[in-house]
Amino acid sequence: MTETYSQQDLLKNWTLSVCLATIAKDANDRADANATAAAYLEFGRQRLEDYDKLQKLAEKYAARRYSGAIQSEFNTMKCIDLFHSKELDWLTKKLSKTR
Repeated sequence: MTETYSQQDLLKNWTLSVCLATIAKDANDRADANATAAAYLEFGRQRLEDYDKLQKLAEKYAARRYSGAIQSEFNTMKCIDLFHSKELDWLTKKLSKTR
């Protein structure tokens, strides 16, 4: 299925995976998210430097502070918000056209 994704979708999926690895408390979950990111990178056509920009954005979202009626860090929500953000959409659109 991965080979059918557009370059923009691959970049968005990579960034989501990096965010999930960043917020993971469990080593197995972190390793799985990093392995997933590596798999998406293999299908990408962008320069490695382009992924640095995406990683910084993922780290920015992972560092956000959320609160609510339920006691939680809402880490998964941070990554979902990143995935649907205009920032990620704009950056992945730009980077998907660089090569």
